Amino acid sequence: MATTLMPVDPAVSAQRVNRILAISASLLPEEVVAGRRARRIRGWVIVMVVIVAALCGAWIVAAQRDVQAADEELTAATGEVADLQHAQDKYASVVQLRNDTDLLKTQLKTTMANDLDWAEMLSMLRSTGEPMDIDVDGINGSVDNDKAGAKATSSSAGTLPSTSESGTLGRAVVTGTAPDKEAVAAYVDALAKKTTIANPYVTDVTKSESRVTFSLNVDITRDALCGRFGEACDSTGGN
Repeated sequence: MATTLMPVDPAVSAQRVNRILAISASLLPEEVVAGRRARRIRGWVIVMVVIVAALCGAWIVAAQRDVQAADEELTAATGEVADLQHAQDKYASVVQLRNDTDLLKTQLKTTMANDLDWAEMLSMLRSTGEPMDIDVDGINGSVDNDKAGAKATSSSAGTLPSTSESGTLGRAVVTGTAPDKEAVAAYVDALAKKTTIANPYVTDVTKSESRVTFSLNVDITRDALCGRFGEACDSTGGN
């Protein structure tokens, strides 16, 4: 028997001859793989449902505790209100006195709506004449209460139109002394700018040793109405 030796192929090395090919294949059927995947998904869904249910339960428990605490606070507040109402009976006379005082103030405010502060009026007349060196000796006036709310269109003398839009409710006679007639005229001009009086005009000027004595009439307007229970008085006369 003859043996023929074949030459070794130089293109194939010993490492390549002994190498094991890395070939793998899944022999499981597709139904088994799909079933395993479905079971895993079902497990995760169950876990998520359990977690959500646990969170909802915890929220419900917390809400019930809050409701219970609110009910307890409401019960305590209701009891406190009942105690305070019961204790208030001890001070019923004080509450009644306060209500009567408020009612009296309201009635006084209505009754004294046409109140006139003569002291404030005299202070305004004197302060207005200070720049002219006017000394106001006195004021003699009256208020027609039945006309206090009416709007007058003529002065007290009935010959001059009223310079006030608020209405004339009375009149006054102002007497005093001044350095000269020019000071009296300036004083009258300053009084004409006031809103609490209207139609100032001089009725008499008499020369004395170093000064002049004057007398003038003014109409009192509704803007002069003020007092403790009405509107606050304007010490400036409403320049």
